[in-house]
Amino acid sequence: MSRVPFNYEYLSFEPKLIKGPDVFCDLVKRIKKKVSIHVLLTGPARGYVKKKLIEYNIPFSHVFLKDYREIVNYYNVLDLYLITSRSEGGPKALLEGMATGVPIVITKVGMAPYIIKHGVNSFISDVDDLDQLFEYSMKIIEDSELRNLFINNGLTTIKDYSWEVIAKKYYWNLYKKLLKKNSKTFYKLK
Repeated sequence: MSRVPFNYEYLSFEPKLIKGPDVFCDLVKRIKKKVSIHVLLTGPARGYVKKKLIEYNIPFSHVFLKDYREIVNYYNVLDLYLITSRSEGGPKALLEGMATGVPIVITKVGMAPYIIKHGVNSFISDVDDLDQLFEYSMKIIEDSELRNLFINNGLTTIKDYSWEVIAKKYYWNLYKKLLKKNSKTFYKLK
């Protein structure tokens, strides 16, 4: 089997706008005007973002992980994680970032409004609000006490989302009630 050599022609330059790559690129462009930055990208198909970063003269690294468990190593080198999505199911990156002690700026998507205590364990911005995202990003970058507060509170928050805790919540809040409610039916089936 032959391998295709790496070539930008094989990258997708059609962005998933629902993930906010345009907002992300505009945000890091603004941040770069204030501080020196380096963007770390993981995953496939980052063609649109890479093209914009090159256009904006923003240094970056892009790593495609062969084993997703390696992701922890990459979170551990981050000073800030930006989630600029317009819509999300999770995002799981919110939980991963908190679990690895990375301060986060995120838009009001998915589970973020339920997990984030604005100004306590992270900053949460309105979707597409570049000014808010920039303001919150700069606060974390410039204020080491705030950054450490978010890291510590994020590590505390994430404990509520361990498999053990979630499994117990499901058992007590859902399954136990269903079993009790249907216990007569359940025993009749035996």
